[in-house]
Amino acid sequence: MEQIKVNSYYNLSNTKMLVIDDDESLSKSIKYFFEDLNCLVTTAKSGEEGLEKFKLINPEIVLVDLNMPGMGGHGVISHISRNYPDVPIVVVSGTGIIKEAIRSMNLGAWEYVSKPILHFEELEMSVLRALEKAFLIKENKTYKQDLEKLVRKRTRQLFETISELEVAKKELEQANTLKNEFLGQISHEIRTPLNAILSYLDLISMEIDFESSELLKNGFEAINKGSRRLIRTIELIIRMSELITRNYTLEPVEVNVHDLIKEALIQLSHIYPNRITELVCEDKSVNIKIDEYSLLQILLNTIDNAYKFSGNKPIKISVTKNVQGHLLLEIEDRGVGMSSEFINTRLFSPFSQEHTGYTRDYEGNGLGMALTKGYCDLNNVLIFVNSEKEKGTRIQFVFNGTEKKVEEVSEQEVENFVQKNKNLNQKTY
Repeated sequence: MEQIKVNSYYNLSNTKMLVIDDDESLSKSIKYFFEDLNCLVTTAKSGEEGLEKFKLINPEIVLVDLNMPGMGGHGVISHISRNYPDVPIVVVSGTGIIKEAIRSMNLGAWEYVSKPILHFEELEMSVLRALEKAFLIKENKTYKQDLEKLVRKRTRQLFETISELEVAKKELEQANTLKNEFLGQISHEIRTPLNAILSYLDLISMEIDFESSELLKNGFEAINKGSRRLIRTIELIIRMSELITRNYTLEPVEVNVHDLIKEALIQLSHIYPNRITELVCEDKSVNIKIDEYSLLQILLNTIDNAYKFSGNKPIKISVTKNVQGHLLLEIEDRGVGMSSEFINTRLFSPFSQEHTGYTRDYEGNGLGMALTKGYCDLNNVLIFVNSEKEKGTRIQFVFNGTEKKVEEVSEQEVENFVQKNKNLNQKTY
């Protein structure tokens, strides 16, 4: 007798099997064969009996004959596949008619084995195939259910995160509002008495003969300088807050560059009296469309730094047309200069200074260049910084002069333009 080798990943041990067949002899043979493989086999002689025993034992697989008295195999297949679709059904029938096999498969049978059974190993293979298929279907269904649970869980977590973010956003907005209100209030509360102090200080100084007391003169100057420094610090912090929170509104207008530079120099003359400034303007009537307040702050912060870090050395301001049709503004000093590492990493960061600590050589809060860069970005102004330690700093601004976007002008293009116009823009101090 030819032996058929059976290989399978599925283990038949303890598998509950229901055999429904009115052929008692074959039914017993099937039972004995699969019990030798450690299956738990139950038999039934009719379709009705088979369905009753199905409910009692909940089999993992059903073997059923088609031709039986009473309820035939087709009825059994139809009932089980409709109510228990995950339970595999193997048809064991002697009809040998193709259409019967097709009908049984359409009703829900998984495998079809023809009688007479010459090698029970063939039946074993059909049973194993059906069980493996059922196992894979169950595993896939479990995976799908787990995946759906995971998706629902992640979706729920996402909604919770979004909800938390919305709450955090509202809290942040409220915090920003409170911060702005606080800054505005504290600014008012500090600037109002300081302005009163400065006003009365000016009145008192008019009545005092400082020539007879150098100490008194120095004291009044220290009070004046300290008060103005405190006011400027508060103003810078408020402006930085406006930029960070994006609460600043641009109002572009036609601005005369030469006149605004003169205005900035006048304002700074109270802090830096008797400083020498060379102003070279190719065309004093040149106008650009820009937010006037932003440009004034750019000038004040940059010129203030030039004065602060150049001692008593003169500074130079020049305005030239055109770099690719744009306006070039340069502010140059011969002061202490900056390292390339500081320029490339921290120059435009808020509260950043190359010299820090209480023993630093220069006053300031490190907001000037951060504000300058912020206003440049808002107004689409390009900024280039060239500096060398102990030799000075040159800061260049490129303006479009309209509300249109500034073309990307490279630093090399600006330098070439400056060298080309060297006689006009560079004079000996």
